[in-house]
Amino acid sequence: MAFCKATSFINFAAFKTKKQFNMKSIRNFALAAMVVLGAFSAIMYSSCSKSSSDPCSGVTCHNGGSCSSGTCTCKTGFGGTYCDTTYRLLYTNTYKGTGTDNESPAKTYLNSHLTLTAPSDTNYAGMNALVELTDSAGNYHTLASFPIVLSNFSLTSGTTFTITSTVYSNGFRYTGTGTVSASMATLSLTETDTATVSPLPTIVYTWGNMSKM
Repeated sequence: MAFCKATSFINFAAFKTKKQFNMKSIRNFALAAMVVLGAFSAIMYSSCSKSSSDPCSGVTCHNGGSCSSGTCTCKTGFGGTYCDTTYRLLYTNTYKGTGTDNESPAKTYLNSHLTLTAPSDTNYAGMNALVELTDSAGNYHTLASFPIVLSNFSLTSGTTFTITSTVYSNGFRYTGTGTVSASMATLSLTETDTATVSPLPTIVYTWGNMSKM
């Protein structure tokens, strides 16, 4: 019987020690959880406070623009609330209209086309222009193509432009000016024969009102 009592005493002590260990582990786990929860709450509070006080929070400025006081400042050639408008792309259209020239008698050019395209570069003032005329059968033929330079490429309302002097292999030089918006265009195109012997007369073509197709 003494043996049985000793065994019972030993088992009770082991149970008590295990119970104390488990209680200690629970307390340590609870303490660690409280520390983690407190740190997470502090981070969330800091994040929320920053978001609520930063006017640029949630503002995305495109095409390299930067945000200040909640407003985007756009790089040259771009605009709009979030700098998502490339101004010269507003003019990448084909415009159609009737033109005349300064010959005597003057010729009329029905349904002429002026097509503007934007090259893949960062010179946002530059575009390419193509002028096409129709023949008696209504077929289109290229009169000339040349680079143009926009005088203002930070407006949605339109701009004037200057033709970059371009000399063709046949000796004709093209110069001139025009205006363009997202819906309308005008063009004054001068064709000059650069031949030094018996040059042909200079012709000035004028399109006063061309509409976007």
